[in-house]
Amino acid sequence: MSGGNTNELLRAALNAGRVPSSSGRSTTRNSRKATPKSPRSVSASRDVSDAEDYDDDDASVASDDTWVINGAAEETTEEPIMESTENWQDALQTALDTLSEKRVGTRERGLATVAQIMAHIYVGEAMEGRKLASLESLKRCAKSAKSDVEGVLALRGIALWFINFGVDASANEYTETKVFLKALARDRHLSSHLRVMALAALGVASFVSGADYNDSAEVLKFVGDWFIHPDAPPDDDDENFEEDEEDDHDDELEPAPASVMRQALETYGLLMTVVVDANARVAEKMFDRAFDAHLEALAADSIEIRLAAAQNFALMHSELSRQDNSRFEFDRQEELVATLSAIKHQSSKRHGRRDTHAQRLAVRGVLQTIESGVPPELKLAFQGRSVRFAEWPRILRLHAFRAVLGGGINRHFVDNPLLGQVFEVVFDTGADDRGSSEARMVVSPNSSLAKARAVNMRKKREARNSTRRFENGDSD
Repeated sequence: MSGGNTNELLRAALNAGRVPSSSGRSTTRNSRKATPKSPRSVSASRDVSDAEDYDDDDASVASDDTWVINGAAEETTEEPIMESTENWQDALQTALDTLSEKRVGTRERGLATVAQIMAHIYVGEAMEGRKLASLESLKRCAKSAKSDVEGVLALRGIALWFINFGVDASANEYTETKVFLKALARDRHLSSHLRVMALAALGVASFVSGADYNDSAEVLKFVGDWFIHPDAPPDDDDENFEEDEEDDHDDELEPAPASVMRQALETYGLLMTVVVDANARVAEKMFDRAFDAHLEALAADSIEIRLAAAQNFALMHSELSRQDNSRFEFDRQEELVATLSAIKHQSSKRHGRRDTHAQRLAVRGVLQTIESGVPPELKLAFQGRSVRFAEWPRILRLHAFRAVLGGGINRHFVDNPLLGQVFEVVFDTGADDRGSSEARMVVSPNSSLAKARAVNMRKKREARNSTRRFENGDSD
């Protein structure tokens, strides 16, 4: 495979749902016209951006933070996904079969096709029979990857597998994959690209397939201890979350590269949406340990790191305020607000006018939340429909799913029941008014439909827990 095609495949996987900056730096682009180019066919998988080659291993992959928290911004995804979706099952089967080929280029092309199809089509029901085999193939490619391209594509495939199949994943499928992804994420000998995608896949896997908030809290603690606040003293009063033996580290850890730190903060925020909703006391205690590290992240050179940390502050403030029915305040809130205000008014000389403007808009939304209790609003529009997001948990979850699905998120919103459960949104696919501006239904958390979904999810988690206890020999 030529070097140019290799770089294209790597960028396609890393930037699936992200908009690269013009500088190739850790910055954001606030432009609707910069959405990733759509693939033209199932067999030719090239969701390629126009960014520079990422030859520097520490180069940060630009994220889409401004799209997430840019006030009342609207994102459209009206471009065609594929020229034809006919015979996609045959194409997916053929691509999965190539993952056992000896030639690395053949495996890379197969992985690119697998990722494209699973991102743009909900395959969960139709490919149920190949569920386990496909996961094992993806893990094998990630474990023995001969190139960054192969590893990154395989890891993105694992994240996509959990979005397509993860709701019904067994305890073994989730636990074994979690342990595998942790090992890759903490391996400092691997490239930043691989560690970034391992952290992204780990967050999605835990969010989708964790039995309850304790699973999310355990992975959250791992991310914090290894990447965000590795120097923080241990807390003897921490909840007794089950950990892998390898999670403990006695040696002093080197600071994570910018792209890894950014992804760690984003994965931390995604999983914190689960923990803070289920147990505010545990969430507050865990974030207290990470508070200083988040405050330091606001002073990072990378705009992406700053915005990821700022969003986590906004999430914690809004959710703890909501659960206490009063305005929550951090112990060092004045210092936090002063730091955010300084970032908002930062000169454009260092990062450029476009990137500084994007940062200013994003931080304005965070300050608005902390000072006034009013979150920003996002409107996602596609296929003549739109969905509004005005709560931080939904915003951060949307960010994580879109980073993996890219332009395919529109089809998954319509066809994948997981997104309906996560975002409490149902589309009437049989409606005749597809051209209308808001052909949608947003489900209240207190509605009978939302409660039925919660009961269904709880039953599945209880079944997985029972299986886990039986497999561990804890049954009577």
